Amino acid sequence: MCGIFGVIDENCVEKTLQALRFLQYRGYDSAGIAVKGKGIEVFKCSGRVEDLQGKIPPLTAGALAIGHTRWATHGNVCDENAHPFLSNDGNFAICHNGIIENFEKLKISLQDAGYRFSSQTDSETVAHLLQENYKGNVLQATLKTANQLEGAFAVLAENAYDDCLYAIKYKSPLAVGVAKNAVYLSSDVRCLSRWAEKVAVVPDGTVVQASAKDVCFYTFDGKKLSVNFFVPDVEVNENADGDMMLKEIFEIPHCVMNAKKGYFDSGRVQLSSKQIKKLKRIYFLGCGTAYNSGLEACAVARKFLDVDVTAVIASEFVYDNFPVDGQTLAFCISQSGETADTIRAAEKVSAGGGITYAVTNTKSSTLCFVCDKVTNVFAGSEFAVASTKAYNCQLVTLILLVADIAFLRNRLSQKELDSLWEGMDSLPAAIGEILQRKEEIHALAERVKNSSAVFFVGRALDFPTATEGSLKLKEISYIHSEAYPSGELKHGTLALMEKGVTVVVLSTSCNLVQKNISTAREIASRHADVITLSPYKGYGTQFVLPSVHRLLYGVVAVVPLQLLAYFAAKGLGRDVDKPRNLAKSVTVE
Repeated sequence: MCGIFGVIDENCVEKTLQALRFLQYRGYDSAGIAVKGKGIEVFKCSGRVEDLQGKIPPLTAGALAIGHTRWATHGNVCDENAHPFLSNDGNFAICHNGIIENFEKLKISLQDAGYRFSSQTDSETVAHLLQENYKGNVLQATLKTANQLEGAFAVLAENAYDDCLYAIKYKSPLAVGVAKNAVYLSSDVRCLSRWAEKVAVVPDGTVVQASAKDVCFYTFDGKKLSVNFFVPDVEVNENADGDMMLKEIFEIPHCVMNAKKGYFDSGRVQLSSKQIKKLKRIYFLGCGTAYNSGLEACAVARKFLDVDVTAVIASEFVYDNFPVDGQTLAFCISQSGETADTIRAAEKVSAGGGITYAVTNTKSSTLCFVCDKVTNVFAGSEFAVASTKAYNCQLVTLILLVADIAFLRNRLSQKELDSLWEGMDSLPAAIGEILQRKEEIHALAERVKNSSAVFFVGRALDFPTATEGSLKLKEISYIHSEAYPSGELKHGTLALMEKGVTVVVLSTSCNLVQKNISTAREIASRHADVITLSPYKGYGTQFVLPSVHRLLYGVVAVVPLQLLAYFAAKGLGRDVDKPRNLAKSVTVE
C-alpha cells in the first residue's frame, strides 16, 4: 500500500520526487523524503507529492535519499506520522512499508531505555532500534534490527556513518536496480525501469547493503546471498492528460486482443496433460476485482469441467480449512502480483502440495516467484486505483485457461474451442461500439449519482459481472452499492426497494430473459428505478448490449458498468483515479 524508494545517484532529490509521483498511483495520504548531504535532512507532510515538493528548499542536494508515500495503518493522517523517521540522535533515517506486529513491545523497551517517540506509527520503532543496535558497524546494527522485527515489512534506511543504503525485506515487496555508479531500491519493480539497467527482486528474509559501486545481499543471520538480476521492461509514461481511469477503459479493445495474443505466444496453459488429467479441484483466489474475475471464470468452468471448482476470497482461504492436496490447482489472481492476501493463499496451497498458478499483470512480481506457473494478462500498466482493463484481460486469460483445461480433459470439443477463440476476435469491435455510445451511459449516470443506494443483480454468469459493477461504483463514487443474485431479492433485499433506489439488471442469457423481466417488474412496482443491460428485450430503461459469444458477455457487459461508475463519480466531483481510503496495491494483510 505504501510506496518506498531509495537512490544513490546524482540528482537524488529530483529522482526521489519522480519516483514518488510514480508510486502515488498506489494510493497515499502523506509523503516524505530524507536526504543525506552534510547531515540527514527530512522533509515530510500529509497531502500530495506536490505539497512535499513545496517544502524542499530549491538547492537541497545530497549523495543519497530515501522517499515514502504513506497509507495510514498506525496513527492518523498528519505530518508527524508521515515518513521518513529519524532516530533520536539524527544518525539514522528510515521509511517502511508493511506492518510491524510486535512494535508495541519494542516501543515500551525503547522508551524504558530513554528513547523519545514523535509519532503514533509502528515504523518509527525501526529508526530507534538502529540507533540502539549501532556499535560501530551499520550492517551489524541492521542485521540485529531485522531479527527483532515481527510481521511483514520492507524497510529502507540511510545513516550518517557511511554512504550506503540499507534495506530489510520480509513478506513485503522490494526490488533493487543498478546502473553505472548508481543504485535504486523500491517497493515497485516498475518504478526502477526508467533508471536501472538491471533489476533484482529481493528475497524474503534479506538485508541489503547498497553502495554506488556494489550491492550485497545477506540472510538475517548474516550469510551472503547470490541474487539473480534481469533487464527490466521500460515503463510507460503514467502522466497522460486527463483521467487515467477513462484512458484505461478506452484501452480495453486493444488490451483484450493483447491478452489473447499474449496467451498463445507464451505457450497457452503451462501445465502438462498428466497434471491436468489428475486434477480433482480448482480454486480461483483473489481479492476485490481479481476475485470478481475469478468468480466469473469459475462460473464458466462449472459449465464444462468435471472437477470441483470454487472461487474464494484470498484472505478467507488463508484462514479457513479448504482442502488442498497434490490434485489441487489454484489460480492466484492479482493485477499487481503483490497482493499480500493472495500471496499468503498461494503459499498455503504450495504447503499443501497443490499447484499454484499466478495470473497477473506484473512480470517479476512477488506472486510470480511464489507460484509454480505464471501467465501474464498483458493489460499494460494500470494506474487508476479502480481496476478496469486488467479485469477484462484477467477474464479473457482465465477463460482461455479454463477452455484449454476442459479440452485436455475431453470436456470441450475442438469445434467448441474454435468457436470460443473466434468469439474473442469479435470482442474489440463489440467493446468499441459501447465506448462510442458513452453519452448514453453518461445520461444514465446522471440518474444514478443521486441514488440513495444502487443494487446490481444478475443470474448465472451475470452475477459476477454485477458484483464487479457494484464494486466499481462504490470504489470511486462512494455511493452505497451491493450486488445480489437476482433470485435472492425476495429473501431480504426487496425490503430496500423504494423511490430513490436504482437497480441495474444484467440479462445476457437468452434462457433467462423472462425471469429477468419478472425481476425488473417486481423491483419497479416498489418505485425503484430500473436500468437493464441486455442484448435482448428488457424492462425499464435499457442499454442494449452488442451480441457476442455466450461465454464472453462478462468481458463486454462490464464496460458500460465501468463507464457508469466513472461518470457518476465525475458528476459528484470525486477523484476518480485516487479514491479516498483505497490503495492500488494492497501489500499488507
